[in-house]
Amino acid sequence: MKKGLLVLCIVLCVLTVTPAMAEVERTPLLDAAFSLIEADNIFLRRYNEITGANVEAKFEHGVPYMFGGKGDERFMSEYPNFAIRKCWETTKFYRKDSIYIYGLDCSGYTQWIYAQAGYPAHDSLSNMILKWEYERNGNHLYNHREGNEMPPYDELKDHLIVGDLLVGKHGARHIMMYIGTLADYGFTAEEIPELADYLDYPLVIHCGPSPVYGEIYEQVIAENPELYGKCKTTNGGVEVSILGVPLDVAPHFEHVQVNDFYYFMIDEGKYPLTIWDLPGCTSFCWFRI
Repeated sequence: MKKGLLVLCIVLCVLTVTPAMAEVERTPLLDAAFSLIEADNIFLRRYNEITGANVEAKFEHGVPYMFGGKGDERFMSEYPNFAIRKCWETTKFYRKDSIYIYGLDCSGYTQWIYAQAGYPAHDSLSNMILKWEYERNGNHLYNHREGNEMPPYDELKDHLIVGDLLVGKHGARHIMMYIGTLADYGFTAEEIPELADYLDYPLVIHCGPSPVYGEIYEQVIAENPELYGKCKTTNGGVEVSILGVPLDVAPHFEHVQVNDFYYFMIDEGKYPLTIWDLPGCTSFCWFRI
């Protein structure tokens, strides 16, 4: 009897000190965010499996990146096909008067997510980083200024909530939404040994340049000439990235257009998990509305 009680006590102690496995929880923000990623995306699959959400991707290949693209009436005007639009200016990615598959830019994506979930719109990216009122009012969780530094990356999960926004500047400003960690989506060290030390690092979802989506959308155009025969596309789309992982540990590197990409291949080598270089930012903020 005493031996049985001792074993029971040991089991109870282990259960008490062993943390429960974290799992992502369903939210309207994640429902909206994942609805614009590609249909076979591993994070969408895991989100549905863990939460029972049954979110369906609105577009088979996800939404492409397009600078200036917003979630207005043009965005869904041809659904379930992509809308197309003539470009209004020449940039390093675009040619004026050329026709492109219409997608979203980074803030167009986060604004669309927030609108679908019933949240207020966020400010311009420059204001979100630099406007002193936001820091004073507590919207800035952390930023680049002395005295408001972040905790270590593997501890950020204890301070962030899904839906928090990261605005960072690498030459141009970019905005992303925090969605949890690899551990939250059920990834283990055995499954992704190259990322075993980073299972608790923050994941963000965003619409921006990517090492693979240009080829994907070029194939979409080639396979659908009656819809997109005159269209061009850019190298970007909705994707998930990880923060804080040193660039030099990434097994893959590509330079596409004007961007360098460091990434891991997960989901049996089918999905590139890129590193977004937060340490390389000249300014940034974690922003909570």
